[in-house]
Amino acid sequence: MEDEKGISNRQIFWSACQALGRAVKIGPPGTLVDKVIRPLEPEINAISKAAPRDDPLVCAAIRGIPEEAAKRGVFPEDALRKRFLKVEDVARRLAMVPEEGASLPIYFLSYLQSFLVFRTANPISKSELEDEPIDVNSLNTYDILHRARYWLDRGDFKMTLRYMNLLKGAPRSVARDWMNETRILLETQLAVDTLLAHVGATGLFYLGAEGSPKLAADNDSRLLNGTFLCMAILITIAMLEPERDSLCL
Repeated sequence: MEDEKGISNRQIFWSACQALGRAVKIGPPGTLVDKVIRPLEPEINAISKAAPRDDPLVCAAIRGIPEEAAKRGVFPEDALRKRFLKVEDVARRLAMVPEEGASLPIYFLSYLQSFLVFRTANPISKSELEDEPIDVNSLNTYDILHRARYWLDRGDFKMTLRYMNLLKGAPRSVARDWMNETRILLETQLAVDTLLAHVGATGLFYLGAEGSPKLAADNDSRLLNGTFLCMAILITIAMLEPERDSLCL
């Protein structure tokens, strides 16, 4: 009876985590971009109620969710992808403009240059894709936008944000809001991944280990691996804290 209750509680916990993951990943179909964002407090409260009482890992993961995400909500990936395309277009047109602005001729030249610089089919070299060191100071605005778009098209918002953070001048000012919203999304996704890994690992206790020493040993091993995964994700959350402000300044 107690085992059945434990399984039921884990299923509720899992469902609550999945609901939060869906809210972060995809917006409601047919919803306008400016209305797709909503507070995540209902999903977070559901997780808090369904989670084992005083579970330190769950508490730490929930604390890792930015306050903006809980109180206001996050823009899902599809909304941020559409928003990026607009930011990219404006940033290209302002590539020559410094952050403090410029004279009208500079704006005109920057706008004209944006039409003369062609987008390459594969803007990132093979060595760069293999994570070899590069001189980021050698990248101009167009190079940065090319690389950011490359990773965006592949669904890697973390790499997209890393490149966008290299922007300077007016393009950086244009992209600042997008970078901040992407940071909020990534930090929230990290917390969701932690919760899902945790509930998946601890749920193995209830998967028929009784009467099967080998299965019990396998489950213990998977639980240990899941625990290590959760710890690694939490360490990443902690490492992000001091960098949070620097991502979007």
